Amino acid sequence: MKSTILKAFLTIALFANPALASGGAGAYFIYDYGKMLDIEHKSQSINLNAKMLFQNPLSLDWDSTKITSDGGKIFLLQAGYSFDLGSFSLTPSFLYGMGKWEKGDFEYFYGKPDLPNINGFEISLSYHFIHLLSVSYYFGNAKLLNNQGDEELFNSDFYLCNAFYKYTPKTYFNLLTGFASANMETYGALTAQNQGYFLFPYNFYNAAGYLNVKAVYGMADLNFESKFANYGLKFGSVLAINGKMNGNMHYKYRKFYGTDEVLDSINTLYFKNSGLVFGVIGLNSKKIKLSEIFLQYGIQKPFVIPFGKVFPKNPINNEKSLNAKDIFLTLLTANINVYF
Repeated sequence: MKSTILKAFLTIALFANPALASGGAGAYFIYDYGKMLDIEHKSQSINLNAKMLFQNPLSLDWDSTKITSDGGKIFLLQAGYSFDLGSFSLTPSFLYGMGKWEKGDFEYFYGKPDLPNINGFEISLSYHFIHLLSVSYYFGNAKLLNNQGDEELFNSDFYLCNAFYKYTPKTYFNLLTGFASANMETYGALTAQNQGYFLFPYNFYNAAGYLNVKAVYGMADLNFESKFANYGLKFGSVLAINGKMNGNMHYKYRKFYGTDEVLDSINTLYFKNSGLVFGVIGLNSKKIKLSEIFLQYGIQKPFVIPFGKVFPKNPINNEKSLNAKDIFLTLLTANINVYF
């Protein structure tokens, strides 16, 4: 898996490098969370993009549940071809991805995520590069595996539909609005064998769950420049208009803790009227010419405010309040880009 991803990534890099002033490569470093390598080739008709995301080892307390991971990686490849239709441009594109993670702990059981495949199709229609309409559909399979022998614990099939309209009246300003729908079904079982320990106090624990959410979103993007740098400001919101998550459990305790099998369910979680308000501030240097290439570096800082019943009041850590350092450094991203 690791070798296949790296070989594919290097192959695309070799292809993109000689692209006639239409290629680029970038590295993005997200404070405390990981990094991303990005390679892109654009010509009049062909668009190719490859991304490699690396997650750092992390420990996260979410609503009194501690989750740890030793790290992971995701590979994404997207290819598109543009058709010139006079005032219009039609671009179908395809996406393929896969992901692997190291050992993890979900507090109630040991396991690690696995993304065998994600596939997608997108078609966009542009009019004079001012109006853009895009529709996409993504689907795939995700799993949770045990830490020892990659035995499957839980299996999930998912899909995501997305449609948006983008209006760009000026090169430095655009508005975007869209609709997205996501669905996931999960099922699996925990046993002493696939957990590698006694599974105390259970004899077995089976679970199945379902998630569906529909949301609308919008964003305004403003970019301006000075003699020395480029500046960017994004502001937007995501609002769930419908959807819910529920699950069922079937388990049995070990001897001395009860002999009856239990059928239970979790309280249904409704997503309606929950969402996020976000803003992103960006600063990038002017492109610096170095022989036949151009170099650019920058920094971005997102700010996110969740709202609604879905989010606990202090999801990251119920015992600690955020200080100025946390607010400034969380999701702070530095980047360096090379253009050919």
